[in-house]
Amino acid sequence: MLEFNATILAQIVDFVILLIFLRLVVYKPLCRLLANRSDHIANSIAAAEQERQEAEQLKAGYEAEMRRAREQAQEIVQKATRAGEDQALQIVSNAKNEAEKLKENAHAEIEREKQRAIAELRDQVATLSVLVAGKIIHKTISKDIQRSMIDDFIKEAGELQ
Repeated sequence: MLEFNATILAQIVDFVILLIFLRLVVYKPLCRLLANRSDHIANSIAAAEQERQEAEQLKAGYEAEMRRAREQAQEIVQKATRAGEDQALQIVSNAKNEAEKLKENAHAEIEREKQRAIAELRDQVATLSVLVAGKIIHKTISKDIQRSMIDDFIKEAGELQ
């Protein structure tokens, strides 16, 4: 049967004392340490979640700002394009006006040269006709006769045009 040994009883008593000692001295601080660690982890997770939400808000803000910047850049490009087109149209218009002025000036110059050439030709024809008439008649023509002949000749030359 079982023999009762005092060592076993002493070991049981020692074990119970050890359990009480551990319960009083080690268990409560260990539980507090584990609770603190658990609280710290929970706080870290909450802080990480809050930082993630803040990061998402910042990201959304940056994306919205980037969209606005792109829209503004596109608007600036469109304005610059319109301004360039307007300036090109203005340059073409100015060039057409300048060409028209040059053309009108050229026509006016041609007309002046034509009138000058006609006047010069009339003078030369008048001089030649007086010389020819003088040779034909072999006499000197008076100024009045010469003038009336020139006027008649100019009238006839003007009618031929």
